[in-house]
Amino acid sequence: MSLVRFQACMARLITDPDFRERVRSGHLEELAGDLTALERARLCRIASDRGLDINRTLHKGFRLGKLRAMLPLTCEALGPGRLTREAAAFWAQHPPTSFYFISEALEFCDFLAARRLRGVYLDEVIAYERAALALEQPGANEPIEHAVRFRHEPAMLLACLAARRRPRAIPRRDCTAIGTRGEDGRAHWRLVDDG
Repeated sequence: MSLVRFQACMARLITDPDFRERVRSGHLEELAGDLTALERARLCRIASDRGLDINRTLHKGFRLGKLRAMLPLTCEALGPGRLTREAAAFWAQHPPTSFYFISEALEFCDFLAARRLRGVYLDEVIAYERAALALEQPGANEPIEHAVRFRHEPAMLLACLAARRRPRAIPRRDCTAIGTRGEDGRAHWRLVDDG
């Protein structure tokens, strides 16, 4: 009996719906390895148990809560429907590896940036929140200074999102926000107009 392998498969039944469906459908090759016949049978029964749906819902809620807590402006800019779709796509490609909020949020920002999503302000907001998190990450290997290019007035844009309002007609302002990690471990920002 391999307790570690059994527990890893249990966790994967919760976090990976495709794996769960394959096991539920009787694809026992998914459970190959050092599991006993009894452990494989138990995992097949668990995969078919509706109680697993509750665990899956709790797991998704926990991960979504991490994103909303760490990236409130990005989540607001995406809107609820788009956030749900992007989070599902992210989770499908990035199984959970850590309970650390910041690392999951940084990975989500990188995922969104690579997708080049359309939205007037979205890339600016993602870049800003990613930089702010990187600056505040304890013991980070990240640089202690980040520059974020804005094409719109950052104060108005970020305040609008912080107030949970959809930004509309934010005035144009080509500038760079330069964030540094202060001695207090927090991000401090200054704006420099471009050109």
